[in-house]
Amino acid sequence: MKYLKTHGYKVVPLKTIVDYLYKRQPIPDKTVAITIDDGYRSTMKAFKILKKYNFPFTLFLYAEGVARFPAYLTKGELREISKYPKVTFGNHSYKHFRFAKMIKTMPLDKYVKMIEKDTLKAEKRIEKLTGQKPAFYAFPYGEYNRVYIETLKKLGFKALFSQDDSAVSSLTSPFLIPRKPVVGSWSKMIKFERMLKKEPLPVIKHIPPIGYIKSDMVDIEAVIKNPKSYKSCQIYISEKGWMRAKKKGNTIKLGKLIKITKWKNRISVECYDKKTKRFANYIWMIIH
Repeated sequence: MKYLKTHGYKVVPLKTIVDYLYKRQPIPDKTVAITIDDGYRSTMKAFKILKKYNFPFTLFLYAEGVARFPAYLTKGELREISKYPKVTFGNHSYKHFRFAKMIKTMPLDKYVKMIEKDTLKAEKRIEKLTGQKPAFYAFPYGEYNRVYIETLKKLGFKALFSQDDSAVSSLTSPFLIPRKPVVGSWSKMIKFERMLKKEPLPVIKHIPPIGYIKSDMVDIEAVIKNPKSYKSCQIYISEKGWMRAKKKGNTIKLGKLIKITKWKNRISVECYDKKTKRFANYIWMIIH
């Protein structure tokens, strides 16, 4: 937090980022929003630091766990946090299951009803504990699929959040907003600085699409804006690692089919911005 304060970063409420996306306005450089997931007891330590710097933040609550299980915030702690005028609460599900994966084994109608039931149950409990009705939802484990997204949209959420390690641009959908996870080794200062400096790659469309795909053979390509601004493009897939990509016109691709075996993979397209001399990336997730 000290780094953000002393290096010219503007920490804004999450709603500010969402408003930029709805208006399709460019997000000013060095604009940051802070989120915390789950609601572990350690949140109190973070809360004291955030309050010290007068930073706004959003706390996505695992509704079954908070004020119930020992590792999570108590009712009293939630009341204390709720009094801070710069906190907003988000929905992080009731059960915190791997909902995105469950689409593989359930009839579609039952799957949708399960998501609806869990989400509304979480919403009711979060509102009771905090006095706020969440407008934002963070996917448990950062995992999502198209049906999951559409179900939450129909429930009235204004924005949905993943854990895809990418920056946000005016092209970002409000219903799939990436967040940079600052956990474990990624919380080391050298990686934190690198993370903050990485730009969003302006991807217009890509294949495969997000979410559940039946085939275990995938072709990967992305169409970008301003292709002449970028060079040294690579494509990453979780179970394969980094692979050199071909850039032809505004399309970046591997040019060959890749066999996948894991149920979940994140795909990243990364290029070097010749003007800013910074790397830019775009990430999405597929389920097989």
